[in-house]
Amino acid sequence: MDVDALGRSAPDLSATLADHKLAATPMTAWGERVAPRYIRFVYSREPVQPLAQLGERLRAVLEQLS
Repeated sequence: MDVDALGRSAPDLSATLADHKLAATPMTAWGERVAPRYIRFVYSREPVQPLAQLGERLRAVLEQLS
């Protein structure tokens, strides 16, 4: 997810999402030019129900930040 478009840094938004129990890691170590502006969501072995609600939960957090 491009967090630069939101006016946030990847580490900052990752920490904020973690506070809301959404796991996202900043991609700051994946390259110097473009990657630092992105976070990635990593879910392994997660039940389907929480994954189905991911978009809704993410939108709710982002709305609070605006």
